[in-house]
Amino acid sequence: MRNFVEAKTVKNWISDDQELAFIDVRETAQHTKGHPMFSISIPFSEFEINVEKLVPNKKVRIVLFDNNNGVSEIIYKQAKNLKYINIFILKDGVEGWIKSKFRLFDGINVPSKSFGELIEEQFNTPSITASQLSKKQKEKKDIVILDGRPFDEYNKMSIPGSVCCPNAEIPYRISELIKSSDTEIIINCAGRTRSIIGTQTLIDFGIKNKVYALENGTQGWFLNNFKLDHGKTKFFDKTPKSEKINELREKMVNLLENKVEIIDFNQAQKLINDKNITTYVFDVRTNSNQKNKLSKLRNVPGGQLVQATDKYIGVLKSHVIVFDDGDLVRAGMTALWLKKMSYHCYVVNESPKKIKNLNLKLEVNFKTIPLNLINLENFKNFKDTHIFDIRNSVDYCKKRIKKSVWTNRFIIKEMPRHIKSMILVTNDLPKASLIVSDLQEKDPGYVVQVYNWNDKDVEHCLDYIDSTKVELDQTFIDFNFHTHLRHQGNKEHARNYLKWETDLIKNMDEEERVFFRILL
Repeated sequence: MRNFVEAKTVKNWISDDQELAFIDVRETAQHTKGHPMFSISIPFSEFEINVEKLVPNKKVRIVLFDNNNGVSEIIYKQAKNLKYINIFILKDGVEGWIKSKFRLFDGINVPSKSFGELIEEQFNTPSITASQLSKKQKEKKDIVILDGRPFDEYNKMSIPGSVCCPNAEIPYRISELIKSSDTEIIINCAGRTRSIIGTQTLIDFGIKNKVYALENGTQGWFLNNFKLDHGKTKFFDKTPKSEKINELREKMVNLLENKVEIIDFNQAQKLINDKNITTYVFDVRTNSNQKNKLSKLRNVPGGQLVQATDKYIGVLKSHVIVFDDGDLVRAGMTALWLKKMSYHCYVVNESPKKIKNLNLKLEVNFKTIPLNLINLENFKNFKDTHIFDIRNSVDYCKKRIKKSVWTNRFIIKEMPRHIKSMILVTNDLPKASLIVSDLQEKDPGYVVQVYNWNDKDVEHCLDYIDSTKVELDQTFIDFNFHTHLRHQGNKEHARNYLKWETDLIKNMDEEERVFFRILL
């Protein structure tokens, strides 16, 4: 018996006071083409692998949806096998959502992007255009440009003269960089959200300097025909002295009062132990020296946790525990933003060394099955065997085994029954395991062999490799096509992306707007 639920009911559930995981099980290209605002993407092709990370509480209320093509029913069964007990399927899938006159949103990280635009609208976050910034640079004004993105994004492309200092680190480290209250601070990202949040963070933290968000970030810069830098390595990670950290900490405690609870180890463990709620724990430091020792506690820098929340937190209205080195600044500012996004947030007032002893109580039921692995040289014995490449389509388009065809689990489930033998090419054995399980469940007579892609093997067996470039097209359903050419400097795609960001709040209905608690 499948529990189907109407779109209007789901819309009400989004706004009530109970937790909800609203899961789009379609593939990435389908999700980014249009989905309900507060849904998360866990594609069918990797569902069992990722769902327990994103939705750790087996009691949470879950709603699955698809293109009304039966995929949700398959996933319903798999979720039951993983011990989830409160599962529903959106009646008529996306079509049912549209019929109820609810809007779909294209792109990714829609809640976070919309949140950033709402923050700017509510607080009139000050901004500066690319032309204005360029003029200040030419006039050698007293300015500092901080890039609030992670280092890899900064290294790829950056504003000339800028320094990388990821968003959550800025209020913690800014005093080590800025020595005069007359210095103007400009914060940028690739587009808008992190520029806005980073700027408003400093304003909320009470800095005396003038702070501006660079309007439209690096994309706005090159749309104005200004040159971007590439390969820059200026990363600001200077730690304040102990006396300054104590001062910052006291300031943060005052900001958190009556808004975000500061908890100790035992209180954190009590939240984790409560099986009636979903609780996530994040180390929000950008550079964590304890990262390997704290591997069971996920390290997601605070700026990224706010920028792409649905990538890390799969349950609306869930509980989020964050921590840093004990300064509370990075954890506190992250928690304040997430609180405004309607999560129940807590900051742990303990050392990372102690926090690593938290027992996360994770229940992971997904298990891979044994696979019949082969070597690249074995391919000479399988001239007439179907070869299916299930790696990311971007990798396939660059280089592949000769005569192989790109596919994924969603496509293979519709495979003609006369194909009884195949080779899967993968660099992700759990994904291959899902496909083999599906095929063997359909017919135990399937013969499936798996080659685990190895670049060193490939370099020694080039006779088997096809390196001619394949163009990405809509057949590659694992790819996010939403304005993707902006990454290659396509100005039309960049303009479309920025328009998409600024239009998000125009497309939100009143329920979607008030979901966020902007004024908390």
